[in-house]
Amino acid sequence: MNNGTIKHGLRKNLPLGTIYNSQAAAIIVAVGFAFKLSSAPGIISADFGSSTFWIFLSFTALEMLCAIFIFAFTNMGGDGLLRATNNFLYKIVCLAASCWMCLKTVFYFCYCTSYLTHELFTGTQPFLIYVMFLLPVVYLGIKGTRSIARSCELFAPLFLAVIILNLAFLDSDMDFGRNLPVFSKAPGELLLAMPRYGLWLGDLFPFVFVRLRNKKMPYLTLGIASTWTIANLIVLIGVALYGNSLKMVKDLLIHIASFNQLSLEIGRMEWTNLFAIIMMSLYSLSFLFDGANEACKRALGTSLPSKIICPTAVLCSAMFSSSLQEVTDVALGTFGYVLSAVAILFPIALSRLQKFKRRCVRTCTRASTPNTSMTRKCVKCPTVKRTACCFHKSKPRSEKEKHNEKTQYFLLSHAHQMVCAFDDSNLSRRIRQNRSYNRQTCWSIRSFS
Repeated sequence: MNNGTIKHGLRKNLPLGTIYNSQAAAIIVAVGFAFKLSSAPGIISADFGSSTFWIFLSFTALEMLCAIFIFAFTNMGGDGLLRATNNFLYKIVCLAASCWMCLKTVFYFCYCTSYLTHELFTGTQPFLIYVMFLLPVVYLGIKGTRSIARSCELFAPLFLAVIILNLAFLDSDMDFGRNLPVFSKAPGELLLAMPRYGLWLGDLFPFVFVRLRNKKMPYLTLGIASTWTIANLIVLIGVALYGNSLKMVKDLLIHIASFNQLSLEIGRMEWTNLFAIIMMSLYSLSFLFDGANEACKRALGTSLPSKIICPTAVLCSAMFSSSLQEVTDVALGTFGYVLSAVAILFPIALSRLQKFKRRCVRTCTRASTPNTSMTRKCVKCPTVKRTACCFHKSKPRSEKEKHNEKTQYFLLSHAHQMVCAFDDSNLSRRIRQNRSYNRQTCWSIRSFS
């Protein structure tokens, strides 16, 4: 068997929910451009004027900080650890995250379809647009992260090429002095107004429930750096082009292509960015929907409630939203502050839960050994079952019970690592390190995870 066949086999047999970091970078490209550049610049400009770029830069810096928390949590196996220890608080956090991502999906879908029905396809029946736009979102969301990642990996280079092409051939008089002064209002007023825009934070939170398989290239770093650098550059150019009139622009990424000098030779170039923004919106919505399903599955044991409630809420909200301005007003009201609070507290809660559980598991594995009779309870981790961490022996055990205890001990002792990310090489290494456990036990752990 040649190397190509081996690589293809490994790629084909990846565990569910596992993607490569190159595919994660492709999703970041779609998520980073889709709604942050379609709706946010014009809405922020209406409140902040010349401070639009600096406010947007602050949002991207906060988003980068959240991304660091999320990918650190993912790489250290936080999701596998908290699931293995059956953490009740983690279930509550996941339930809140599922509701939060469903709410973001509703707002994003309403904004996108409102733009399509009121700005582009004014003569088309709105219900037809809603259904045609919702079907691929639901299909990709149900298929899962791997399907979204593989499909997005094909189109992400095209998205970047289209955006860079329209930026490279801009032909217009730009006044970058329109980005000054930095503080169009008092700094206190700016800080009080910023939490209203929580709708555009936390688009990367579904990565909490994704397992990453790393390649040699730092694709994640490149994807985040390139996406947010280009996004901030577009907002900087947009303010330089439009000034205070940016608040009238409904979709900056589409309208900025009208200044492309190639339009004189090829024709109007807006359709290129229009195609890119629609496709990226589809991937962003499906990724959020998939994240809501995974969070619901961890909280309730099944993703069926999210799969039913989220599309129904999306369709009903789109049908009853009369205009784009109505969607914007609702998103910037009370919901905006709620979304901001969840976007900030979610990564903090995950990091605290992960640190507590890692410390707890290490304490339990040091204080207890398998196949020993211990009568004391473990007070360090009240959420972990006593039989799983202390092996309380009150009566003679059968061979099946002994085997289960060995499995639980092995799982807990390695929970601070990626307990669910077993591959063939990692499995053989763990077998060599733990010679007291046979291959059958290790494969049981693999199927258990």
